[in-house]
Order: sequence, then C-alpha cells, then structure tokens
Amino acid sequence: MKIALVHYAYPPVIGGVEFVMEQQAALFVRRGHSVKIVAGRAENNLDGITVDEIVELLPANPRNECSQSEISSNGPAPAYEQLKTYLKERLGEALADCQVVIVHNMMTMHFNLAASSALAELAQEDAGTKRFVNWVHDIAAIDENYDLKGMLGREPWKLLTSYPQRFQHVAISRKRQQQYSELTGIDDLHCPVVPNGVRYIRLLKLTDNVRGLCRQYGVLYRDIVMLQPTRILRRKNIELGIRVLAELKRAGHNAIYLVTGAPDAHNPVTRQYGRELRELACELGVDDEFHFVSEAFEVSDEDLVSIYNASDVVFLPSRQEGFGLPLLEAGVFRIPVFCARIEPMCSIVENNINLFDLDDTPKEVASRVANALYDDSGYRARKEVIKHYSWERLFDERIKPLLLE
Repeated sequence: MKIALVHYAYPPVIGGVEFVMEQQAALFVRRGHSVKIVAGRAENNLDGITVDEIVELLPANPRNECSQSEISSNGPAPAYEQLKTYLKERLGEALADCQVVIVHNMMTMHFNLAASSALAELAQEDAGTKRFVNWVHDIAAIDENYDLKGMLGREPWKLLTSYPQRFQHVAISRKRQQQYSELTGIDDLHCPVVPNGVRYIRLLKLTDNVRGLCRQYGVLYRDIVMLQPTRILRRKNIELGIRVLAELKRAGHNAIYLVTGAPDAHNPVTRQYGRELRELACELGVDDEFHFVSEAFEVSDEDLVSIYNASDVVFLPSRQEGFGLPLLEAGVFRIPVFCARIEPMCSIVENNINLFDLDDTPKEVASRVANALYDDSGYRARKEVIKHYSWERLFDERIKPLLLE
C-alpha cells in the first residue's frame, strides 16, 4: 500500500507534528508500505520514502500570505481562489498513486486555508479511489491564541468548525477527541484516539545486535528482564537464576533471563556446565526464556551498554567473587541489583542493592524480585510506555485498522 503523509512541512523543519510524521513514515516502511511525503519543505534519506515538495503549502509562502490576507479581510479573494485551484491540481497529481492520504493538522488549523479547502474537495472527488484521514493534533477554532471567532461563520473559515466529508478522523488524545466532537458534532466513534508514540529502541540507543535480540525474543515487552553480565563459570551459580526464572514464570510473570557470556568452545569444563544449564532450563520449562547472549553475537562494550539499557534487574547469584564490577555498572544505569549475600558484594555499593542468602528458596527470591520491581514507579512507567505507546503496538492495535477499513 502507498501512504501519503501531508502537512505544511516535514523534517528537517522542526516541530511536534513534523516529528510525529517522521516516526510514522519510518513505521509504515518497516511494516512493508511505501510512503510519499507531500509538504512545503521536506528531506528524506530513508529507502521506501519519496518526497514531493509543494512550496505553496508553506504558511510563509508569499502566495499563501497574500491568500490569507484576502480571506481575513472579508473582501474579494482572487489570490485565494487561484491558489486553491493550483494546489488542488498539484495535490491531485502528487496523491494520484496513493491509496491512503493522511493529512496532519491541516484540516483543523488555519495557516493555509487554500490548501485545506483543496484537500477537502479532493477527498470528495476521490472518495472511491483512496482514503483520506484527518489527523487532529490541534484545533485553531477553540484556541484563544488565534482569536478566530469573528471569522468562523464565513467561507472558507467554516471549514475549521465542521468535519470535512469523506475523511476518516483521528485525534491524538481523548481531550482532543472531546474538543473536536463538541466543535463539529461528530460522534466519538467516528474519531478514534491514536496517541503519539515513541520509538523506544532509538531512545534506548540499542546496537543492531541488541535490537535484533530484543525483536527475536520480545525482550522489551517482557514483564521482567533479568541480566547476569558474567562468564560461564560454576561459581557464578547460574542455575539459581534459572530456578528463580522458573518461579517467576510459574507465578505468571513473563520473564526472560539473559547471561552475557557463552560456554567456551575450547574449554570442556564450561561446555559441560553450559549443557547442564540448558538441560535444567528445559527440565523447568524455561528453555525459551533463558539465553546466552554471546551465542548470538560477540558482546562488545557498546552491546553491553545496550543490554543494560534493555534490562530491568541485574541478578548476581555467585557463590564466590573477587570484586563484583557489575554492581558498579548497574549503579551507573540505575538498575536494581539482586545479589547473593557474600563478600565483597555486600560492601561495594549500598544503594539499590537487594541481598539474598544462598540458602533462600528460588520461590522466595523470585517473589522479592517481582515485588521490588512492581513497587518501583520508574519501572512501571517504563513498562506502561512500551506497552501502550510504542509505535509498533499502536500500529497493530489502532493504525492498521484505519488503513484497512
């Protein structure tokens, strides 16, 4: 499917709407669609996206400034009519090969009413060949900063107080949905809410390796991501982590356990220990949740940073340690640590450290891990954002139905 995103401008122009459009464009391409950006100013360097610049869409374009001046004075408006006719033709050409046209904020804002009117007419005429979507970010008619009340009763300003026909309407929040419904009389059912999303993988600055790992195993959508940044040695007591993982799963938590090291292919001792760990994971029913990261790729310093960014808790059940560097690393990343009550681990860092005894049952330790995380408002906020505001989730649950209606 070819999807057009239409607005006054697009990055590199800086703005909230422009930023959302850029993320949507990349999202649609990732989901197998081609995208055309139609804007007064736009650049692109991503495969699958084309750009059609129509400079007259820019509010600061001289032709538009003349048009806006005419319709504001309530007199003859030849410049407005000429610009509307021109833009209707240009937009029609630009959108001819598109099946869905998403118009961002232009049907509810007054910065270029010749363009808004041209789009409204195109939607009426092309209703049988393509779908038009009115994506509502802001509403000029109710914004006191614009003081438009004296003009909203006449053409073309009336467009701002009535929903354009042959459009599907979308609001970015429940508040905007309510305001738009009250202003235009449209039913809420015909103006669903699709909030702005976040590209959490970009914000977390994950490397390509870790990004692939997260997508393969759904790491960031897990309830609990346990990390043990360690080599594969028996004194690291990784089997306890697997037992804790099994208890978390039994309690209904969607958990995953990542160990950065991998059994040394040249060391028969670690190979045997690795086999024992896999057998234990299989026996306890968590073989899909337990992973040696270094079997997927050699973990670089950059990868390790990414893995910390993707994790919820550092788990260190070692029976014996010389120091405990992961305690310091976890502190830098503000990640809570659960570690065995052994020296020197007890004496390195005081804050955000949760100690357990090696003779505590896995069930007891699992319960403490889950309770500590769920009591952490920062952890809950992170999971809430990823669950409800990731672009991938929003596409599957809210945007895809709009495209396919």
